[in-house]
Amino acid sequence: MLQWRRRSTDRFERTLTRAAFRRRSSLTAGLLLVTALVMTGCSSSTPSASSSVVHGDTVPTVANLGPTSFINPGPFAAGETTLSLAAGGPLVEVWYPAPPTSIKGHSQATYDVASWLPPALQKLIPPGFTGATYRTGAYRGVPIASGRFPLVVFTHGYSGFRDQSTFLTSRLATWGFVVAAPDLPDNDLTAVLSGVKSQGIGADIAEQQRVISLMANDDSNPSNQFHGHLDMSRVAAIGHSLGGAISEGLAVSDPRVTTFIGMAGATVGSFGQTSTGATSQVPAKPGMLMVGTADQVVSPAGIASSFVAMRAPKRLVTLRNFGHLVFADICEIGAGQGGLVAIANSVHITIPPNLKKLATDGCNPPDTPVTEGWPVVRQAVIAQLRHVFGFDPSLAGLSGLGAAFPHVVARNVYVGPAK
Repeated sequence: MLQWRRRSTDRFERTLTRAAFRRRSSLTAGLLLVTALVMTGCSSSTPSASSSVVHGDTVPTVANLGPTSFINPGPFAAGETTLSLAAGGPLVEVWYPAPPTSIKGHSQATYDVASWLPPALQKLIPPGFTGATYRTGAYRGVPIASGRFPLVVFTHGYSGFRDQSTFLTSRLATWGFVVAAPDLPDNDLTAVLSGVKSQGIGADIAEQQRVISLMANDDSNPSNQFHGHLDMSRVAAIGHSLGGAISEGLAVSDPRVTTFIGMAGATVGSFGQTSTGATSQVPAKPGMLMVGTADQVVSPAGIASSFVAMRAPKRLVTLRNFGHLVFADICEIGAGQGGLVAIANSVHITIPPNLKKLATDGCNPPDTPVTEGWPVVRQAVIAQLRHVFGFDPSLAGLSGLGAAFPHVVARNVYVGPAK
């Protein structure tokens, strides 16, 4: 296993090195390939309780922007609600900024992975069993904060579920983003365990377009809680694994999408590339890719190839010795009981071999615990969005990641726009 990881990492390094050499002579002064090694701040910035209006959006104020400014929760509380794309259709989980005082007396929201099991398997769960329950960091039944906020559409991976990455989605809400995440009806955990045949990545992209339309309709509906609170001119597509490829394809397909972030998932140059359609093209929009160097589900070298194919401005952040699930809650669900696979075994649910890998990659030694990578994921994603949306013109929130987190960040590569 360790030998495989070293070979995979070596291929990843060679891919970037060869690509940089081929392009070096043709890059203009405005297309710079740099690895950020200068730390711009030594301690995490404390978010100001105040916000300012930037481009019409309510943006939390940050003093001394640096590479640790967003590792802690922002000044908002995180609200959470569940919507539906249509009557009886896929559910959409939404996290949003809420007034900090509004959560008093409220219990933190939770989700139960068992709720995504097909009915036949749910019957095997003992009454009152809570072993697969996880707290989301958000609160139900609270109002949205005053102001207008950008929209983030999050897409889960193959056999995932809409709540799978609340370590990030709830945190985004505290920093002034509304996040909408649907279940993929032919690729979520329920569908995969039920043997539902996938309709292809094009159908998943179309569903995410419907999610954007759903949120736009809610923004324009005077009776809806989100009325007037969404900035539909600033929309980001973010996804994990298959969801990363879907997000990149969504950025190609939908002009409403401003930017994209793929976490262990990409299209052109990686597993998500197709011969035709949106996933055969590279978005003409700023983007960022992230991957763990120990990922045994997705090839880190393939993600590097996708980064080379992307258009500038673009960024690649690799996390040293982290596996596929550093971008999800999965490893922490039931961790004290041995993890999800052990929990499934305890209630006599058989997990198919291909899903065992997806449910455990990155959860056990020698991989670094996912919680040690989460601060970097949060920092990079929030800083990237704020920069692309024009809230933070400076790259200071991104450029010093390697120095701020030397044991976590393996590479932090940026190519700026041509001038």
